[in-house]
Amino acid sequence: MTTTRRNPWGRGAFAAGLCALAAAALSAPAQAAPADGGAEYVALGDSGAATTGIQKFDSGAPLQCIRSTANTPKLVAAALGVRLDDRSCSSAKIPHLTTSQGAGIAPQFEALGPATKLVTVHIGANDASMTTYILSCHLGGVKQCADPAWDDSIDAIAGSYAAALQQISALAPNAKIYVDGWPTYVRDGGCADLPGLRPQDAAVVQRAFDRLNTVVAREAAANGATYIDTRAGSVGHDMCAAPGARWFDPLLATQTLIPYHPTLEGMSGVADIIVRAIRADGN
Repeated sequence: MTTTRRNPWGRGAFAAGLCALAAAALSAPAQAAPADGGAEYVALGDSGAATTGIQKFDSGAPLQCIRSTANTPKLVAAALGVRLDDRSCSSAKIPHLTTSQGAGIAPQFEALGPATKLVTVHIGANDASMTTYILSCHLGGVKQCADPAWDDSIDAIAGSYAAALQQISALAPNAKIYVDGWPTYVRDGGCADLPGLRPQDAAVVQRAFDRLNTVVAREAAANGATYIDTRAGSVGHDMCAAPGARWFDPLLATQTLIPYHPTLEGMSGVADIIVRAIRADGN
């Protein structure tokens, strides 16, 4: 496995992607609260739902959201034939469901109403500081990867996540709420496309995403939502898979230019899992 000392997080595509998220100048108009009682389908979430990086960029969305016209919510809406209000936005955290994320970006919950019949939720990774911990894991042993504080950061989102699900139910009392988890990111041992990540640390990163899934699945079950497992169906599509098969771009990103973010194939794969789950649920 490659263990080059070059730091791709400092100068490579990942850093460029983060800069784009943090520094984009916003000029888009704010999204108004729905006058018709809410869209039939409202998608809430962060970049895991919003973006495929530079692929099929949605120029009509707030620039900071880096939202794609081919993201999972849009594919789900097309498959089910429902009217979508996509409020997903890159870098979003749970507080941004109820507060503005920046100029021109309304709180995501403003899309909800009594007319809403379907809500998908994919959020929490930013609240758990996943990027910060993953960065440490890619420093080739210079910093500790298996940091006990990482587990604490993941577990700490439970309360705010539960409260958010409860508020969705209150704002959209006629909606079915689906929470989709995080797919497979890293296979055992890692690979050359993930420079700096030692074999033992590859397992640490994937365990962290699995722990995040456990937390949101538990809170979904306790708060009236349905959890959709995307982990099992994504095995073999991790960042070490071949281009065209991988669901997330690795550090040596070839499609999205934002490592650890979904490719077009990833968005499509997750959308298929969600649609099957919704249809199996009788919706």
